[in-house]
Amino acid sequence: MSGILFAMAIRCLLVDDSPHFLEAASQLLERQGLDVVGAASTSAEALARVRELEPDVTLVDVDLSGESGFDLAWQLAARPDGAPTSTVLTSTHSESDLAELVAVTPVLGFISKTELSAGAISDLLSDGSHGRGCRHEALVYSSTDEFVAGALPFLQQGLTRGDHALVVLRESGRTVLQQALGGGAGQIEFADAITWYQSPEHAFQRYSHYIDEHLERGVPRVRVVAEVIWPQSSAKSEIAGWKRYEARISVAMAAVPASFICAYNIQELPAGIVTDARRTHPVLRTAQGARPSAHYSQPGAFIRGLERDVPELVPARSDRRRD
Repeated sequence: MSGILFAMAIRCLLVDDSPHFLEAASQLLERQGLDVVGAASTSAEALARVRELEPDVTLVDVDLSGESGFDLAWQLAARPDGAPTSTVLTSTHSESDLAELVAVTPVLGFISKTELSAGAISDLLSDGSHGRGCRHEALVYSSTDEFVAGALPFLQQGLTRGDHALVVLRESGRTVLQQALGGGAGQIEFADAITWYQSPEHAFQRYSHYIDEHLERGVPRVRVVAEVIWPQSSAKSEIAGWKRYEARISVAMAAVPASFICAYNIQELPAGIVTDARRTHPVLRTAQGARPSAHYSQPGAFIRGLERDVPELVPARSDRRRD
């Protein structure tokens, strides 16, 4: 990997409490073409350095001498003084050991220290790699052009890497993506969202079976572009049930190599549904790519809030593992 040259050097901030690691990682990444703009060893120092330097990516160790790198990632995503940095977590532990935490933290992904390289960081930032666990994103858009600009690179990168791609949309959305993909559309499976999203339980079971089946065939990852079919009725319990479904996906599929883009059309959907999309997806996607969601909520806290507002949801608590 040595000698990697990037058209524009990625500006990287390192956060780790080990001086030895900071020195070794800086030398490695600089040699491979990244611009290491600074380093920090505590959360407070990291927040200050991010404000000062505005790096393209902040690489955060999950263990910071009595502090949690996961907690720092939440602070970086929600900081009020600027756009959230693209945070990537790292550790001497493997990703499988930390999958349940990584999947429910507003970060782009995880790289083990034994696999750290400029190429690995670049792959996460460019949408080439999504790590080994679940990646759950919301694409909030207001026009067909915005939708295509967000979804198309995600699908094309997946095809390039040998991932399996599934599109679950209504007919209009499927047609738009088929036209945008051109000849590549033949490599992607298309399904009808109305049939797929009959209920939260039905949708989750279909995804579980579908993804398991394709992973057993040897595909490295399944990428999905989909849209929930939101109830037309004003029944709060039905809408809340789908919001709970969205909040649970990252938890239920934490260790599964699957990437979801959930599409939200602000021209069609009520503001409350769109607002909560940003709270139930750790990552947001636009035409400019993916970034951590500044509004993401801990799934457990979000669901408890739903159940307080809509008591009808509480009897379904025993079904949490299934939907």
